[in-house]
Amino acid sequence: MIGLLGDIRFRVSDSRTLTIKKLKREISTEWNTMDRIATKPMVEYGGPKLQTASMEIVLDASLGVKPKSLLRTLDRMAEGSEAHELVLGKRMVGKNKWVITKCSEVYDVILRGGEIFKATVTLTLQEYV
Repeated sequence: MIGLLGDIRFRVSDSRTLTIKKLKREISTEWNTMDRIATKPMVEYGGPKLQTASMEIVLDASLGVKPKSLLRTLDRMAEGSEAHELVLGKRMVGKNKWVITKCSEVYDVILRGGEIFKATVTLTLQEYV
């Protein structure tokens, strides 16, 4: 197993390959400034911001994945109110769970009858505290 996001398991096997591409995690803090007369502003630490992450997932039927089924699962996760663990290997990414704030789908290959053969999904995640 490569990792997981909620109900979706990323793994490589003889019968199925589902992996993550371009995983990007952003960690930032808030810094406030206070104007002062005749001198530079004072800077004050405001605290950590919520972490964000984004990733691409390629759903390819030639690799044993069922794009339509996984797209339904991702739609449900994106529109739902649950937070999910994001795990790589055996380690959680970050200290908290994540919510999907955006799910963008590109249908790369569509077969006769409208069957989706290959799709690329870009997920935007936000830390859930």
